[in-house]
Amino acid sequence: MYNINQFIDERNLELWNSLNSKFNIKIEQSKNREYSCFTQNNDAILYVDENNICKDSFTHELLHIHLKDKEFYIGSSLKLTIAQSRILSRMFSEALIEHIGNCLDHLKMFEMYKNLGFRQEKFLLDFYDYKCTEFEINNLSRNYKIGNKINTNSVDFYIGKLVAILCDPNIENDYQKPLTIFKKLDAQLHSIVEKLVEDTKSYNLNNDDIFVSYRDISNDFYSNLITWIRNNKIT
Repeated sequence: MYNINQFIDERNLELWNSLNSKFNIKIEQSKNREYSCFTQNNDAILYVDENNICKDSFTHELLHIHLKDKEFYIGSSLKLTIAQSRILSRMFSEALIEHIGNCLDHLKMFEMYKNLGFRQEKFLLDFYDYKCTEFEINNLSRNYKIGNKINTNSVDFYIGKLVAILCDPNIENDYQKPLTIFKKLDAQLHSIVEKLVEDTKSYNLNNDDIFVSYRDISNDFYSNLITWIRNNKIT
């Protein structure tokens, strides 16, 4: 049994009280020594590392639940939307869709996390990691096209890396060089992924307009990808 005061202080107390009044929240020991959460309907489990009691990491997971409270399910929406296309389903692995959804969630969470007063470097375990190595970008450049056709096997990597770069919360990481290469390799796909990120960034979680939904973001992404497929030869 955990003492909630180990994880809560004046910075995240209001967030905790709000979520705790709407969800049945349980705190359990993590099996992999990492903080994570699981939500289903109004039930939520927060997994914590008892050897690393960290309010910053705990708050990160609370913010994941906060997105569910705001009914922001961009990852699930992308999964359902991509499944409509046989070609896109072949390009987008399950791991890629989960990665995109997680990165977009983090994009919405990071400003809230900072505004609560928590340490930026504690937001992600890989906060200081550079998200695209020179080896990776050189390998992508060699394999992205076979002749004049886009290599399906490289699209997953291209999108995954580009999303990671565009959503990286560490502003000290300079991605000018790899972004130039990504754009040169496929300017249209670069623009589509960039728009997905910007649309997510500008989406208002407190929006009460029934005609505006996070699903619009995934639907627009899907439509743009279908146009991209039609404009290219893909192997």
